Amino acid sequence: MPHTQKKENVVEQSPHDTAVPPTQTDPAEAPLINLRDTGRFLDVLASLKCSLAISRRPSGVALLGVENGVPTLSACQLPRSMGLAVGGKRLAIATIHELMIFANVSSLAPLYPERPDYYDAMFVPRVSHYTGDLDLHDMAFDNQIVLAVNTRYSCISVIDGYFNFTPIWQPPFVTEFGPDDRCHLNGMAFHESKVRYVTALGETNTPFGWRKGMVDGGIVMEVPTGRIVASGLSMPHSPRIIGGQLYVLEGGRGALLRIDPATGAKQTVTTLPGFTHGLAEYGGVLFIGLSKLRMKRGPQGLPIEAERDELVAGVAAVDLASGAVLGILEFYNGVEEILDVQVLPDVLRAEILNPRQWAQMPSITTMRGGFWQQKPREEDEEAAAAAQG
Repeated sequence: MPHTQKKENVVEQSPHDTAVPPTQTDPAEAPLINLRDTGRFLDVLASLKCSLAISRRPSGVALLGVENGVPTLSACQLPRSMGLAVGGKRLAIATIHELMIFANVSSLAPLYPERPDYYDAMFVPRVSHYTGDLDLHDMAFDNQIVLAVNTRYSCISVIDGYFNFTPIWQPPFVTEFGPDDRCHLNGMAFHESKVRYVTALGETNTPFGWRKGMVDGGIVMEVPTGRIVASGLSMPHSPRIIGGQLYVLEGGRGALLRIDPATGAKQTVTTLPGFTHGLAEYGGVLFIGLSKLRMKRGPQGLPIEAERDELVAGVAAVDLASGAVLGILEFYNGVEEILDVQVLPDVLRAEILNPRQWAQMPSITTMRGGFWQQKPREEDEEAAAAAQG
């Protein structure tokens, strides 16, 4: 008998701004994820013929696409998902103690017994590196290895399975090595097979010392020199080199910045109604993650707290050439923060199975073909024995 897969339920809203917020008192416990497009977000995503991988809190990863003008959302639970990386048919996801690599078994996607002839991409777990709690943020595939910003150990690391991680660079002002998050190194601009720039929340060298100055102590550094390119930033994240220019998200202001690495001059491209975290470019469009603030510590004195009455959790689409906001896909419930955003090119209807879900009905792929293993070995063995009399 096919298994009954327990997935997060989602509601597919129309592309118009007509969604109604759920009435549950705790949005994280709501059975549906309600979405609202406040612009042309879905039209843009559909025109690019791609989907988005989104790392979110409450913890998990969602794959977002568009079909016939409405969003499709596949989501799976993972323990404290953080950074993401896409390389070909691989999707890397950092969790609290592991770096998991999923494979897109696209040839098996239409054969998925739970929904035949529907999916064009199916991400299943393939490799898991047991890293320990590293608080991995930005990541990138470099051939067969993964480079990751190891925030807890204040370094850039290689994750390849030989060790829990191998540190390859740390800011020159960090003089000790340990799990004490000295500067909250968090972002990495990986371009043409090299790490070019990184972001941190402070030029600090004491355990968690960045917290005292996180309102405006953020910096952008050049790699490998460690030269500080820009300073005075409010919680910078997600540096990227796009079209030969350096872009950085200034989370504490909800801003997208363009920075001149030679002079440190900062230009605000646009501001958005959320804490900006997670940036990906595709087809001339920037996809930017938006988050609500974590209120467990109370007000943090960030500029965005005074400038915005209410923040949203979602993803914004911004035109790279003009900086115009094309639309925002807002999550009404089920999502408080977006940690990372990655583009899945040429994917329209994707599914993702976490290890527990995959183990209930494994996909088997080899050079000689593949299939979905719908029955345990014992049932196959009993059926064979019965057939033999």
